[in-house]
Amino acid sequence: MKKIILLLSIFSLIKLQSQNDIRAEILLNNVSEKIDKSESFKISFTYTLENLIENINQDSDGTIIIQNDNYVLEFMGIKQLCDSKKVYSIVPENEEIIITDIEEDESETIKPSKLLKFYREGYLILWDKKEIYFEKEIQFVKLIPINSESDIDYLQLGIDLKSNDIVKLIEIGKNNTKTILTVNNLEYNTDIDLNLFVFKEEDYPDYYIENL
Repeated sequence: MKKIILLLSIFSLIKLQSQNDIRAEILLNNVSEKIDKSESFKISFTYTLENLIENINQDSDGTIIIQNDNYVLEFMGIKQLCDSKKVYSIVPENEEIIITDIEEDESETIKPSKLLKFYREGYLILWDKKEIYFEKEIQFVKLIPINSESDIDYLQLGIDLKSNDIVKLIEIGKNNTKTILTVNNLEYNTDIDLNLFVFKEEDYPDYYIENL
């Protein structure tokens, strides 16, 4: 009888730990509601890579403009343009352009349209720490991958409690690497010229172009 009671207690504990925190779910729903009402986004960000074992601490700034699955990303000296069918990686330093197809069946690929929505499935959602960031009250939600084979130990998603905007994403890898994506500015429903997502080969007359 005691063994049965012990097993039931353990089962109840496991079940409790596997449930999402209702406070975190409500907060993420508020964020999702704002995102779903928007058709386009312009984001300026800082990407930080930290590895204490390798003594690495690097910051890189970038911008991305998104409309549906079209996007223009400028990051680390590379411009990446996507027209929802192909991705054009433009490297001015090497005067090189690499063109690749978007594979619909690549389940691990996060489409730009899902960059602000990735947290909606595949994670155990928990209430986490709170901090003040540039006079903003930031509440973090901890996301633990349900897939035990994931290279990610856990994520921390920081949300501005006043605006319901995502301001920071911290990824803790199982290889002791920590990456931080800090959103410096986020604009919704920006006016976008659709030609922005059109690759024009004539704009790069001296570039080597490779189709993969």
